[in-house]
Amino acid sequence: MKLIPLILLPALLVPPPVHGYDRTGARVPVHVVMPHDARFQALIDAAVREGLPGVSLRVKAPGIDFKGVAGVADLATGEPFTTDHVMYVASLGKTFTAAVALQLCEEGRLELDVPITTWLPLDVTGHIPFSGKITLRHLLSHTSGLVDYLNDDRAWQADFYREPHRQWTNSEVVPYVFDRPLLFEPGTGFHYSNSNYILAGWIIERVTIQPLHALIRERILAPLGLKHTFSGDETIGSEARVHGYIRRRGRIFDTYRWYSHFGLADSGMHSTADDLALFLKSLLTTDDILSERMRTEMTKVSASGHPTHPYGIGLFVQRDPLGPGLWYANNGVDPGYHADMMYFPDHDLTVVLCANASQEMADLIYERLITAVVQLANETARAIRLTVP
Repeated sequence: MKLIPLILLPALLVPPPVHGYDRTGARVPVHVVMPHDARFQALIDAAVREGLPGVSLRVKAPGIDFKGVAGVADLATGEPFTTDHVMYVASLGKTFTAAVALQLCEEGRLELDVPITTWLPLDVTGHIPFSGKITLRHLLSHTSGLVDYLNDDRAWQADFYREPHRQWTNSEVVPYVFDRPLLFEPGTGFHYSNSNYILAGWIIERVTIQPLHALIRERILAPLGLKHTFSGDETIGSEARVHGYIRRRGRIFDTYRWYSHFGLADSGMHSTADDLALFLKSLLTTDDILSERMRTEMTKVSASGHPTHPYGIGLFVQRDPLGPGLWYANNGVDPGYHADMMYFPDHDLTVVLCANASQEMADLIYERLITAVVQLANETARAIRLTVP
């Protein structure tokens, strides 16, 4: 079912944003005989024909250097999607927040296994059950037991949709988790909760006396030269932005105004597939952002939960569905947007995929696309390695 621009209304009540989710990486066959660049392009072209407005894909490994787009960035104007277009990437922002937190831990300004009462005032922690047992590690690994302000309650959703242009701060969102029973005792389970990163972001800001977006720019974006990446609440440049779309009751709605300025610690980053690929590869394979010790902490999976969940700190750590090793990934989804970034160490392979539609058929098309892309990328990287002496 193809997405077409029918009516673009200024507001619409939709299912709540989810800011990220887990993916198992199921396989689908890809049987096309053509050069690998053409095969990657064929996959994203097909996804646009099936109904996604626009897609951006970056695949980088020894012998692979693909950067491609398909479709449009704006349905209303028909503006073509280019590799320089900047898109809201939802929960991929958690990885940036986690990286800053780990940098501060390396510097001794924060500690992973110290209670949050160390940094937050009593008038906040007094409203959070077991706050004396919740640590920064619990927050960053989603093992605190905190309810999710975004998906477990309607209060914030109602306020968010009432003021779509409001520039929320982390401190303004924290009260939405006050006086809510924990889902489990800290450290004994896993629950993906955006509240964890809101609290972690506020702790970072209190300790450094700087806004999180400024820290991300100073500590990550500037050193890596990521010129097309910024937090939604930054007002810099005039980059070409990608509009996001949902289909509801047969109509298409543009969600761009909800996220064009959005910049909380659990989401809010805007970037390109190229910038995200450089960020993830640098994060996991160099000392440019994190020391080896902090990279180990980031990729250490919590033993909490039954069964345990494959989440480290700001990243999912999963078994490679196409090989014997591990892969490191994060994904984000909010109304109108999908984004994934992945790194496969066995092949030194980085994959980033972004699309500007979600919900209903768009989710199904995107899932088929990301699965096919991951399979093709791994198979191509493996084949190239086998042919290199």
